[in-house]
Amino acid sequence: MTAAVLTESQRWRGLLAIAMAAGVAGITYGCLSPLIAIILEKQGHPNWAIGINSACAFLPTILLGPLIPKLFTRIGFLNAMVLGIIGEIICVLLLLAWPNIWYWAGLRFLIGFFATILWIGSETWIVAMAPEGQRGRAIAFYMMAISGGFALGPILLQVTGTESLLPFFISVGLTALAGTLIWSARRMPPDLPEAPKAAIATAFRVAPLVMAAALLAGFVDMAALTHLVNFSRAAGLTEQTALLTLTVMLMANLIMQFPVGWLADRVDKRKLLIAFGGVFFLAPILINFTIGQSWLFWPVLIVWGICSLGIYTVALTILGERFEANLLASANAAIVVLYQFGGVSGSFAGGTGMDLMGYQGLMWTFAVAASIFLAFAAYRTWQRRKAASYY
Repeated sequence: MTAAVLTESQRWRGLLAIAMAAGVAGITYGCLSPLIAIILEKQGHPNWAIGINSACAFLPTILLGPLIPKLFTRIGFLNAMVLGIIGEIICVLLLLAWPNIWYWAGLRFLIGFFATILWIGSETWIVAMAPEGQRGRAIAFYMMAISGGFALGPILLQVTGTESLLPFFISVGLTALAGTLIWSARRMPPDLPEAPKAAIATAFRVAPLVMAAALLAGFVDMAALTHLVNFSRAAGLTEQTALLTLTVMLMANLIMQFPVGWLADRVDKRKLLIAFGGVFFLAPILINFTIGQSWLFWPVLIVWGICSLGIYTVALTILGERFEANLLASANAAIVVLYQFGGVSGSFAGGTGMDLMGYQGLMWTFAVAASIFLAFAAYRTWQRRKAASYY
């Protein structure tokens, strides 16, 4: 059974199963990442080594993400998703065999690879299955589930503590639960014909602004997660209030995703993408001038938080409209790779900006990145109008 012949009820049951599977997998990621960092720190490893270990979880997405669509067509979409679940479970269990930083680095690379299969697969599944006219809301629900999972991971770690093996076994159980949810939708996987050669390049050519938006989203999201608390402390906020800034930003993008999806179903998505880019430019500048000085800081932070995840939601919604089935997985792989690449480069650029310009350098870095996106959007708009004038 494919998405094309599903009833409305079947579509939404399948969407719910895949979204919840992604959310459960998100809890595992949100738990294991800080857990491993804490364990390595207690072992006495320097921060740079812990950082390299953490980066090993992201590298597979950048290096191997473009190959995932071929895996879907070679072994089957559902088989690839099951492989991702089983591979992740085995690798998490193997972490327990030897708590060595470099052994763990290799395993985290493998975990990152299997997680990339699940990430690209679940997004492709959601985009393909979502009903026309309701795709924005379906994708927003998916984004809320996975973001909520990320947020619950550290909370789970607070409950279990970091001194026992319990968090590892709970992570294995949650991954198995995600696999059960995916298996419950096994009769509804998307029908993905084999992608043509150079499919990734075609995706960039068909929707360059969407790809640029994914790059900007990753750049801002990961840099904010890494540096926002330290930025706020340097601006004079207490540690508790600095932590609250990150919580407010994350909760804003979690709670408001469904309204963003509803809006994406009703307005010109391309214009909405550019409008969010405008917020990415203005909000950091306003934050530099209002943090610790004006009550306006908090409303600006909330609007920025809504747009930080919203721009990715809108980008995914556009994918479902612009790409046929044979290109959908490749387009999704491209957007995931760019998001991760943006995350790695954003964390580095944001930290460098703070080193060069003081704490305000973080927000100026965000504003510069957004201005480049807006300039590219203006260029693409000019190109589209020029092309239309020929007809």
